[in-house]
Amino acid sequence: MNQTPMSGVSVSTLAIEDQSIAALFHVEVMHDLDTGQPTLVASTQPNHGDLQVVTAEQVRGKATEVRRTIAQGEALAAAFEAATAAPAEAPRTWQYTNRFSGGRGSVTCMTGCRFDHADDDTPTAPEDIFCWSEPNRSDASVPVDPDKGRPENFSVLTGYIAVTPFGSQIAERLPHAVVEILDQHYITPLDPDALAGLIDLLAERVDGLRQVHAELVRTRAEYVARREVTA
Repeated sequence: MNQTPMSGVSVSTLAIEDQSIAALFHVEVMHDLDTGQPTLVASTQPNHGDLQVVTAEQVRGKATEVRRTIAQGEALAAAFEAATAAPAEAPRTWQYTNRFSGGRGSVTCMTGCRFDHADDDTPTAPEDIFCWSEPNRSDASVPVDPDKGRPENFSVLTGYIAVTPFGSQIAERLPHAVVEILDQHYITPLDPDALAGLIDLLAERVDGLRQVHAELVRTRAEYVARREVTA
């Protein structure tokens, strides 16, 4: 595995130096030609110079490292995209009437705002004005059982970018991430560092679920085999 530290990738950094991130993870089950005994081996070098016998737990640990490296590669690609993209269309500036003072105010949308704000051109409380981006959502849903015996389908882990220019919380006045854990359940506001922390936590929990999956495969196979023997 070969990687360059990725913390704080910036447009200026991209402009003056090259960066390289690479990940290789080879896992194989090999059988002894004489005994037929299976062995789990893994390597992280193109020529497999570090090929060695490993345990399933070591594979899971290395897989977690590789996923982090892949995420760093995606972050580098996103930084490159931001540095080289054509200038975005200028955000729209519009007027509103302050419900309390009756005066006129001005708002400039954040880039990527999906609202036309037509309804905000009536007497409006400034703290109720906000911009939201298009949601990054999956079409798939999962059954969640909030009340035993009556599961409902919910979409999960939908992400938005939002800003509330006159919000009561200072953090809301800058563009921030909103993560909808499931329908109508949010974690917000998330600045870039907080979002990175949440991603790490969720990645950790996904790794935990991978371990549960491995345990399920083992347990299910043992359970089915035992039932077949009993039968």
